[in-house]
Amino acid sequence: MKKKLLYTGILSVSGFLLACGPADNGDDAETDTAEDTAQEDLGEDTAEDTSWADIEEEGVLTVGTSGTYAPITFFDENNELTGFEVELVREIGERLDLEVEFETMDFDGILPSLRNGQIDVAAHDFAITEERLEIFDFVDPHKFSYGSVIVRQEDADRFDSAYDLEGVDVAVGSLTSNYAIFADNIGANGTAYDGGVEAILRDVINGNQDAYLNDYLVLLNTLNEFGDDELTIAEDVKFHATESAMAVLQGNTTLRDRLSETLQELMDDGTVSELSMEFLGADVTEPVDESEVVGLDGE
Repeated sequence: MKKKLLYTGILSVSGFLLACGPADNGDDAETDTAEDTAQEDLGEDTAEDTSWADIEEEGVLTVGTSGTYAPITFFDENNELTGFEVELVREIGERLDLEVEFETMDFDGILPSLRNGQIDVAAHDFAITEERLEIFDFVDPHKFSYGSVIVRQEDADRFDSAYDLEGVDVAVGSLTSNYAIFADNIGANGTAYDGGVEAILRDVINGNQDAYLNDYLVLLNTLNEFGDDELTIAEDVKFHATESAMAVLQGNTTLRDRLSETLQELMDDGTVSELSMEFLGADVTEPVDESEVVGLDGE
């Protein structure tokens, strides 16, 4: 039986309210109402999207990220925000002659901030999912990868595939991440941490958790930074092939397209590959072979 995820922080969920007014009575009134509705719908469909024009005029692109997810977004030894996706956004801003302003916040607050109009773009290694596409749109993908796990060195042979995570105590960084969703779908006993990756790795070493789920390339960087040979990556555990991209609000088509055009230029001239080699140690610009990768649904 699948176990519910535990969470060490507090998660608040906000809903959307839809107000509906009463309809008029009578055949003529119904006809008028239908015509008015059609005109409103036509107006919505043909409304001009000024998302790119507004940003271009202001000259500023406001981007949400956490600064706590190395090597994607983090603060270096000089307390300067950097990382693979941070520097990629800066390259895009330079090509578009825009000033990039980063707003750092908890991971769980990034997409709500985008939805509420506090930021223009969400940049945090977001995987494109059907659920997210209901509210957001995405720039073309710039990172292709898959999920894996860090385990104790002595347990490396215990995990021959992602299916071996069923019934295992695992740690994830956020309750709303796809890694938490996968843990639930595969039947793992997941615990979400909000205290940083070091606490997670210490719990794996001490036996409080048996595995830590995250993006494979992020895990490689995590192990290198942590520097403890008691831990390793279970190389045969591969799940949830991902296409990561920057998110914009649904309907901001001109902004999305302008960012995608500029990203393609950076792909073509090798800039994205160079940044990924610098921060991730691998070229992440080509899709992965999904034949050995278990899906997000655990199938």
